[in-house]
Amino acid sequence: MELFFHIILTSIVPILLLTLMGVLLDRWFHLDLRTLSKLNFYLFLPAYILKSFYVTDLNSESFEIFACALIILFANSLLAGIVAKWQGYGMGKTEIVRNATMFSNIGNLGVALGTFVFANDPYIIDGATPYLHDGVIAIIATFIIQTIFCNSLGFYQAGKGKLTTRDSIRTILHIPIIYCVPLSILAHYYSPIDLTQTIIWGPLDIFGRCFVGAAMLTLGVQLNRTPWNFLKKDVLITSALRLIVGPIVALAVVLPITMYYMPLQAIAAQSIIIAYAVPSAVNTALMAVEMNNHPELATQIVLATTVLSSFTMPLAILLAYYVFPL
Repeated sequence: MELFFHIILTSIVPILLLTLMGVLLDRWFHLDLRTLSKLNFYLFLPAYILKSFYVTDLNSESFEIFACALIILFANSLLAGIVAKWQGYGMGKTEIVRNATMFSNIGNLGVALGTFVFANDPYIIDGATPYLHDGVIAIIATFIIQTIFCNSLGFYQAGKGKLTTRDSIRTILHIPIIYCVPLSILAHYYSPIDLTQTIIWGPLDIFGRCFVGAAMLTLGVQLNRTPWNFLKKDVLITSALRLIVGPIVALAVVLPITMYYMPLQAIAAQSIIIAYAVPSAVNTALMAVEMNNHPELATQIVLATTVLSSFTMPLAILLAYYVFPL
């Protein structure tokens, strides 16, 4: 129980405070949500991805994590589709539920959560944090898969029922995020120039550092304008898929793979569980707003999963810690 409350205080509360600031600022100044959304999609997030992936050294285990992340991603998609069909949702609503189930808030919350978790007890040994680097790298590897598919397939799904397939694809191709991952990895391994020593690195670093704070503030603004109603059936069902079923699916995939096929390090296995235990991605709400496809439902799901994850994430972290002991 002590570890449970320790995780809440050191990992969850700081994230919720950032969102609360967005709520308060919008109440005081009525911020422009569309402008904030554009800044996140076209400036802060691309800078964050370019910077993060450029300085990350991927190893052989990273590709094993990629494989696990892909299997979990599409297993969640399948489950969301089955539940949506069972509930009789239309196409647009089905895809909002699918996005909220598939894509977790790894970029905004998962990386920060992993940093907090692996830099605190019980992962501290003799005052050092030997698991921090490997844990964050594993989460970033999962984040790569989520980023690629969330900002391509996710956008396509968000536009279903609202845009034609051709218009959805055209919209995706105009989003810089999908080009950032391959560009940053190519630059990291094949560029003869060290970008960290060039004049572009300073602005890239500054804008990249803005992303987590700006995204959580944007979420706070959207939450302030959305009626709080966690008791809606659709919201509760999707929240359960994301927060309860998500980590269980991740465990069901990682455990047999680790035991019988490609043994992952314990810290990598724990990181995958943590990555799929975080709430629905903020981007799923931003995409719904951008596509005008059930934006209130998408925001309610992000709100509900963000608040409820304060209780479910510590449990998922404990589950990962005890199933994959160090």
